[in-house]
Amino acid sequence: MSTTDASHTTDRDFDWLLENLKEKTPGIRHVLVLTRDGLKMCFTAGLGRDGADQLSALAAGIQSLSLSASAEFGDGIGAGQAMVEFAGGLLLIVPAGDGAHLAVVAEEDGEVGLIAHNMNELVEQIGVYLTAAPRQTENSDDRV
Repeated sequence: MSTTDASHTTDRDFDWLLENLKEKTPGIRHVLVLTRDGLKMCFTAGLGRDGADQLSALAAGIQSLSLSASAEFGDGIGAGQAMVEFAGGLLLIVPAGDGAHLAVVAEEDGEVGLIAHNMNELVEQIGVYLTAAPRQTENSDDRV
């Protein structure tokens, strides 16, 4: 697994937890924690850096659409949970702390209820430790 500076936690804190989720839940291929704006925080080893970057961007976009749909057509901003089914797999995304999300890529025949349950258990364990403050824009005075 790999980590990036987007996390306020120490490197490797969640390696074993993400790998454990993958190992204990049949059908899970990849697990990723990302910031709200699409930066990877940590991910399981089999995903690789490029795959983690791509999945982070996709998951952030889907989360944004989910929240917008909830605000427009629901009773306000919802939890921001999303599921996408595609040929050959599933993508499930849930909030995982202040400004962070947990994304899982699973096999298309994965048991969604079990996967979601185990994802929520993991979020209960690590959610309070995951914070990803929004990135700050540079002041024009600081540019060279």
